Amino acid sequence: MGDILSEDELDVLLSATDAEDGGGVEGDLAGMEVGDAPAEAPSRVVTSYDFKHPQRVNKDQVRTLENLHDNFARLLSSTFSGAMRAVVDVDTAFVDQTTYAEFIMGLSNPSCSYQFTLGPTNGQAIIDFAMPVVFSFVDRIFGGKGSSQGVDARQLSQIEMGVISKIVKRVVEDLEATWEPILRVEISDIELETNPEFMQITAASEIVILLSFEVNSTNASGLVSLCYPFFTLESILPRLGQNTY
Repeated sequence: MGDILSEDELDVLLSATDAEDGGGVEGDLAGMEVGDAPAEAPSRVVTSYDFKHPQRVNKDQVRTLENLHDNFARLLSSTFSGAMRAVVDVDTAFVDQTTYAEFIMGLSNPSCSYQFTLGPTNGQAIIDFAMPVVFSFVDRIFGGKGSSQGVDARQLSQIEMGVISKIVKRVVEDLEATWEPILRVEISDIELETNPEFMQITAASEIVILLSFEVNSTNASGLVSLCYPFFTLESILPRLGQNTY
């Protein structure tokens, strides 16, 4: 067994180690002048992430969807102007990613919403017409000025539903034409629903793409909203954002 070091020998070894390391912490502090601030650690870039609203569709794909549906707005303007026999302006108001539950909560009750199947994906989607827009059409078609002012929120009558359904048929054709630059779609299984709570086309937590269009005429205004659940568009997304439109 080797010799045991004495206390004096240990002190000598420790002093030599401190000298090689530049004095350790004490040496570092001793070398600093009064007033010197310690060097800061490199800052990290922190990016926020919203777990409640994950962005499942990237920016390029959203931009392509918006460009496509800007054309839908123009087609709607022509269709609505023909139905009202007056100028109706339609513009894209916003495009958003939200949850299906929040979309449903934002609808009026009663509503004028149509759910449909979008082929070839066979996924479902919804188009909602704000009630002021609906009653404006009804008033105009039955001989009025196309005003919805003073009309209480209520269910549509069977006759009114028939009138709106004829307009919706044209709107469906406009939506099919909207997708034509990307792929040919066929819309089927169109159903009117006046209670949003009964529209269960996807899970409440599912992410949806919401496109809203602002409708303005001389005597009325309101929104038309188009809701695509993520899974409905999932197979189409690779075609978006590739300079295809």
